Amino acid sequence: MGKSLRLTKVFLAGIFFSALSHSTQILDPTLTPRFIVLAVFLMFAAFMLYRSELKLNWEIDIITSSYFLFALFCVASISWANTNSEAFFESSKVVLSLAVFGFAYFSLKHDAGFLKNNLCKFSVAVVFIGAGFAFSQYSKIRIHDKESLYQITALNGHKNLYASFLFLNLFFLIGAAMDLKGFLKLLSYIAIALALLILVFIKTKAVWIGLLLTALIFGFLYVTKKIKLKFNFYISLIVCVLLANLFFAYVVPMGIEKGLSHNEIVSNSSTQEQKEKELDSERLMLFHKTYDMIGKHPFIGVGMGNWQIYFPDATLSGMWRAEDLNFTFQRPHNDWLWILSETGWIGLNLFFVFIFSVLLLLSRALRNEAASKRSHIEMMLSAAFIIGFFTISFFDFPKERIEHLIFINIILALAYYQIKNNSGIEILKKINLSSGILFCIMLVILFSCVIGVLRYRGEYYTRKMYDEKALKNEVKAIDAGYEALSFAYCLDPTSVPIYWYTANAYANLQNYQKAHADFLLALKHNPYNRNVLNDLGSSYAFTNNKELAKKYYEEALRISPRFDDPKLNLAALYIQEKNWAKADTCLRSMLHDSERRSKYQKMVDAFK
Repeated sequence: MGKSLRLTKVFLAGIFFSALSHSTQILDPTLTPRFIVLAVFLMFAAFMLYRSELKLNWEIDIITSSYFLFALFCVASISWANTNSEAFFESSKVVLSLAVFGFAYFSLKHDAGFLKNNLCKFSVAVVFIGAGFAFSQYSKIRIHDKESLYQITALNGHKNLYASFLFLNLFFLIGAAMDLKGFLKLLSYIAIALALLILVFIKTKAVWIGLLLTALIFGFLYVTKKIKLKFNFYISLIVCVLLANLFFAYVVPMGIEKGLSHNEIVSNSSTQEQKEKELDSERLMLFHKTYDMIGKHPFIGVGMGNWQIYFPDATLSGMWRAEDLNFTFQRPHNDWLWILSETGWIGLNLFFVFIFSVLLLLSRALRNEAASKRSHIEMMLSAAFIIGFFTISFFDFPKERIEHLIFINIILALAYYQIKNNSGIEILKKINLSSGILFCIMLVILFSCVIGVLRYRGEYYTRKMYDEKALKNEVKAIDAGYEALSFAYCLDPTSVPIYWYTANAYANLQNYQKAHADFLLALKHNPYNRNVLNDLGSSYAFTNNKELAKKYYEEALRISPRFDDPKLNLAALYIQEKNWAKADTCLRSMLHDSERRSKYQKMVDAFK
């Protein structure tokens, strides 16, 4: 067996096991396990490459250089991110994505038939496996209740993520229908029908839009494939990048403002028929507040993984679930805005150059009459699915998940492989991948493995901490919280610092000095979390530092104007100062009643 074929088999094993990995021991059963499995297999593949003594060259061109620079910029953003643990994790995902792209291209170059054949078989298997889990979740569905459809997640953690994963898998299912033989060919047709049926049933509109656009683009390319089309690549690339910048700098913000204005008019309408025309207000507000973040950090962004940290700085006003139900957001539900907010216009433009280079050069490769019919179809499918996927990404968050990153990067690698074979691409420079370079690549992927293991450990002990707190075992909760902490993990999946939990546990044990120290550390990890700010204010109030207490209470209220706890705490301070008017204002602005509020209100009414 050739050395390249062994590496391809390891790469395929990594794809298979990563896409299906699952753990019930942690808070998110799929994200971190799949990250770890992918990182381990890629590291093993890198080690095999290092030991293989194969003479390898990296042909630097516009596609590979722009992708590498984007990944490098993401890693560099760790240096300016507020919360490094999240930046390490998110930038590691980009590094692993680049590694998948590279190993996929290597496997295509040396063992294309073997890789494609096994990807086709895997795509068929994954549909039936996922459908089995989805069917087991079907019993939780209530007829005519759209929200209950979110119970159908299969092995993807979320309904919309399951839908977008099925969309990406369709690319390989179509290949399976064309290339597999006999019974496997029949199974592939059944799998396509089953995948489409599930997509119709679970009603993910973003995927419907992406699927429709993919079909239209494929049809357009198929009809026009024989039309001679000449264009200057670099001029076309510059035009595409400029138009994309104008779209995100002016068109999208304008559309958001119009949508919010429309919703305001509709919400004030007296008829139910008009109110039903309201757009997705919560998502529009997410986009609007993300642009507020972008305006404050336009060029280099807030750092990878730090959207969740800075988002509340734009205030939670207008988002009732966040204010009244303590619901948290970890992403803007738009991958393009996610990239823009975390890496700024520099990072987004590096990614634009990469994607538009692939699409433009694919378009040129399609005009190669010498290419086989199968290659033409693969190129058209690649272009259509890449555009379809990134359209879905405008309305959702598939880049968060490992299985999505694997599949889209394989499709991008297939596109790059076809470009290299059928139209060529200007090589800017050739670099010999010496053993030293390969060793460095292996070390980088090994570091990603360490990040994954520490994240897994963090989630495992965070879950234990939750359980101990529920049982009021404060000492054990503190121990579990400290065990969870590392340079790669300091926030739980709702962006709440682990130190906030340990601080509250110390406060319950009346160890106020330790509680205060941990509240300060919690503030460092998430300076815009309303609960951290409120409780730190209470910690200062307990030590009779009233001015700092007021500062943090007021900051909590700036972030969440409907948050009652800091209003009540401020009222207590004003009562101590005998400032009855301000105390009365705080109490009357509260949205919910409580025994403590009633007690304070009687005191204020008696003295004002």
